Amino acid sequence: MLSFQIINSSRGIQIDCDDAGIATLIDALKRAPKRGHVHLCSPSCGGKELSDTTPFGEAAIGEVIITIGGD
Repeated sequence: MLSFQIINSSRGIQIDCDDAGIATLIDALKRAPKRGHVHLCSPSCGGKELSDTTPFGEAAIGEVIITIGGD
């Protein structure tokens, strides 16, 4: 499980994950330099890397894009 949520009046990002979520995030970070960017998406956005909800049942961000070098 890996989820991202905007918090503190859009001034922060909360990341919730378990061991599999940590592995997913590390893998994405490793792939990013080779590709220039990677997309992590939830099922509602056509992916499988992110959860649609946080562990607390709140709505989570559906897509996270990690960009290297201003791609």
